[in-house]
Amino acid sequence: MNKHKDITLITKVLDQAVVKARLNQDGAVADYIPELRNVDVNLLSASIILTDGTCLASGEQLDYRFTLQSVSKLVLLIGMMEEYGAERVFSWINAEPSGLPFAAIGDLDRFGPVPSNPLINAGAICLSGRIPGDTPAQLAWVKKWVTKLFADELEFSHEVYNSEFGSADRNRSLAYLMKSNCVLVGDVEEVLKPYFSLCSYTANIKQAAYLPMLLANGGLAADGTRVISEETSNQVVAIMATCGLYNESGLHLAVTGLPAKSGISGLIVAVGTGRGGIAAFSPRVNKKGTSLRGHIVISEIARELNWHFAAPRDCN
Repeated sequence: MNKHKDITLITKVLDQAVVKARLNQDGAVADYIPELRNVDVNLLSASIILTDGTCLASGEQLDYRFTLQSVSKLVLLIGMMEEYGAERVFSWINAEPSGLPFAAIGDLDRFGPVPSNPLINAGAICLSGRIPGDTPAQLAWVKKWVTKLFADELEFSHEVYNSEFGSADRNRSLAYLMKSNCVLVGDVEEVLKPYFSLCSYTANIKQAAYLPMLLANGGLAADGTRVISEETSNQVVAIMATCGLYNESGLHLAVTGLPAKSGISGLIVAVGTGRGGIAAFSPRVNKKGTSLRGHIVISEIARELNWHFAAPRDCN
């Protein structure tokens, strides 16, 4: 099949996936963060960026900007691994599936007291305490890595940041528990600032698909420029596969075969290794923080394009 036919097929599959997902009326916005309560629950969009840079998108309001929320935990993990190396990063934190909700306090007891992995709230808060410098330097570090990994200067929502900071009792509880066990480095309130700043960057659906494309391409931009090391890329994708959707990571991987990361804004990004990155957005999330329509979109793409990682590839 030539490139033109490939793109025609992928475009058709993407459009059909969005149409099918739109039929699902389950889920609701994550209203426990005040600023997310006002999002239009009917928004739905999806994008695929192939490893050659071809960008496809489907849905309504393709320029609508949503916050990254927990998808931004990938930025923190990648930046820390690139600057400090995997061995040092995983001396601070584990890399095991928790099997628990994203803000579970019991996770810290279970793994005693180090967070199980960097993609849950406690894990990302722990790593935020390791960002170098004082608070202004840490915020600049966050912006630097967001810009690098999305190849664009994403807009920052001060409204969402203030909303999250003012409704963060559970995250503060996680932070103080880690602080009491000498796991968290730094002042709790200062550590939470870069953590919430990560969550508050905004992207449209096409911008959101860039990072998973980068990971699908082993850390290379579409033009062949190396952005992050292949080692970091491979390890991050592996952690996404086992931990990216918290206590439903296993089912998602079994159904789609695509390592992914979810966020409570309704964004999911997924990695089709060697093929491309997928971003799907719909604010209708379930109690585990996963976009229900986004999961349908990714499932349809994986099945119709045979992108499941376990599917035999044509070697001819």
